[in-house]
Amino acid sequence: MTADYLSYKRATTVSLIGLVIQAALAGAMLAYGIYGADPAARWASFAMLLGLPVWGSLALVFNQHKLERLEAAEAEAYRGSAAAASTVFEERPGDENAQANRLAWMHRWFLPAVSLLVGGALLGLGVYFWQTVAKSEFTRPQFQGWAIALGVGIAVIGFIFARFVAGMAKQKVWSLLNAGAASAVACALFGAAVSLAHFLSLAGLSDALLSRMRYVVAGAMVVLGAEVFFHFLRLLYTPRRQGEYLRPAFDSRLLAFLAAPDAVAKSIGEAVNYQFGFDVSSTWFYRLVARSFYALVLLAIGTVWLMSAFVVVKPDEKGLLLRGGRLESQLGPGLVTKRPWPLDSVVTFPASAVNEIVVGTLKAGNAGPILWTNEHSPNELFLIVQPSVGQRSERSEAAPGGDGSPGRADGQVGRDLALLAAEVPIHYTVRDMEKYHRLAQDAAGDDPEKMRRQMLEMVASAVTIEHLATFTVDELLGAKRVEIAAQLREIIQKAFDARLNAGVEVLFVGVAGVHPEKNVSPAFESVVQADQQRLKFIEQAEAERTKTLSRVAGDVRRAREIVAGIDDLQKAQASGAEPAALAAQEARISDLILAAGGEAARLIAEARAERWRRVTDARGAAVLGEGRLVAFLAAPGVYKLDLYLQALRSAARGARVWIVPPGDTQLRLDGTAVQADLSGFRPPAPEGPAGKR
Repeated sequence: MTADYLSYKRATTVSLIGLVIQAALAGAMLAYGIYGADPAARWASFAMLLGLPVWGSLALVFNQHKLERLEAAEAEAYRGSAAAASTVFEERPGDENAQANRLAWMHRWFLPAVSLLVGGALLGLGVYFWQTVAKSEFTRPQFQGWAIALGVGIAVIGFIFARFVAGMAKQKVWSLLNAGAASAVACALFGAAVSLAHFLSLAGLSDALLSRMRYVVAGAMVVLGAEVFFHFLRLLYTPRRQGEYLRPAFDSRLLAFLAAPDAVAKSIGEAVNYQFGFDVSSTWFYRLVARSFYALVLLAIGTVWLMSAFVVVKPDEKGLLLRGGRLESQLGPGLVTKRPWPLDSVVTFPASAVNEIVVGTLKAGNAGPILWTNEHSPNELFLIVQPSVGQRSERSEAAPGGDGSPGRADGQVGRDLALLAAEVPIHYTVRDMEKYHRLAQDAAGDDPEKMRRQMLEMVASAVTIEHLATFTVDELLGAKRVEIAAQLREIIQKAFDARLNAGVEVLFVGVAGVHPEKNVSPAFESVVQADQQRLKFIEQAEAERTKTLSRVAGDVRRAREIVAGIDDLQKAQASGAEPAALAAQEARISDLILAAGGEAARLIAEARAERWRRVTDARGAAVLGEGRLVAFLAAPGVYKLDLYLQALRSAARGARVWIVPPGDTQLRLDGTAVQADLSGFRPPAPEGPAGKR
């Protein structure tokens, strides 16, 4: 009884010491995380602080074990004394086992409750930190030297104390201390991770671990919290024997392996013995390996370290040998030997590969058609360019400025401008690795070339914006795009050499995706539509011209000859040519028209026929007139009477009217009758005695 009592008393003291050490280590990490602006260290301190309930609960349980042993010793001594038989008081069952009942309650309810508290806190904080780091950007913490020193101190103190506690936990009476050893190992691991991340960053080797340290801490808390809940559920279905106490759920088996690696080796040996069916661990080879295990581990670590003295530079790469951050030499493709890490380091870059930077607006990632009326990018960069010639000419005249430049009517100098968005891809290769490496320091994360690429992009952007501002909208939309791209390549190359001495060679510069702002694209489309309408009208006019010329002159070729002849005639008339020459030209034109056989030839033929008809009619009328004059002169009275009768016949043609002479009228063929006819015509008197002419 006395031995168990002293053992539990010692375990209680160790638990309290562990509580103090864990609080000190967590407090130091928290203080650095706050003042050093290091969220990863601050979050790691929360995970370390959650080990305090573990140590506190262990101290309470071990103290209760001590009280239970003390109670059991007193009860045993009391039962063996004479006072137990002569007591006058009635004892109730269980009065002498009060501390034992309380101890059973603590194992049954208290430790599981603490496990749920610790597991829930780890899991909840881990998920919250993971969501927080996903929404925030990485910034380099301050006081990195202090971070390295503090992390190393926490790792050393935590691991040594964890090994000490794990050694005590090998005794069955102290088995609960495995949970404390796991908490101490957690402190050591967090400290070592923080120290390693800051060391790699401060040495200029890599910022990958430091930038992801927040994810590492949050992920570790989630894993540890999930392990606690897993063991809690497992313990619910684990059978218990009388007087046996199971390991609490907050006792991490993962961390216990790191706190007692020899126990891991023993477990592996037992598993090997079980698989092979005999005691492999008793063979000479196994004992040799077990005896020289640490030496073999050191040999493996040393071999891996010496392997860092060999570096392979790929055929498409160039390398730089750095010694203490100082450039020693440039390296070509092949196997390179150097001092082992971290004495020397080799920086490689695919110098022969084609790299790309883009100035302007990046195109959208969708696979649909890219039109002026579509949304191209959430944040488009518009370039200031010159307006088109038509826009400048349509501008109202304004009063000139003081320097002779156009101005506004109010005397203030004004100028039209236009906005266009464009994508200018620039392809380049590294020509001088040393100059390119000195351009900027390596960036944090997985992309060490980010800062160099940003510097090249800024210079190229400034040059591109300045050069494109000298061209008009029409030129950038297609008229001079190829020429502008060639000019930009030369200008950007000169800027890289003069301003940065970057050691890169520009291979290609393109001007792609040029478009106006989406809201004004309909105005550009209206111009295109007007051009298409103009072309349509021109085509329609050409078709109508061909149709008309073919109809008039037979075919287009002869029509052009006729038009050329008419033009020559008009020029001859304007220059006062001879009438004979004009007549000959007119005759030639007429012959051409008639030979073409078109509508004009038909009209000319009809005109000539009409002319001959009119000439013939006029000639017939003249001959008729001459005949009538002769008839009139031969017999005027008869001629007149004939005309009169013809007029009556023409007027009465088709009418149902009969005109007869009076009954007393006597007509004689010799013309001697004196009676007048219906017209009142009276023939002239006869010339002779008998009335004859």
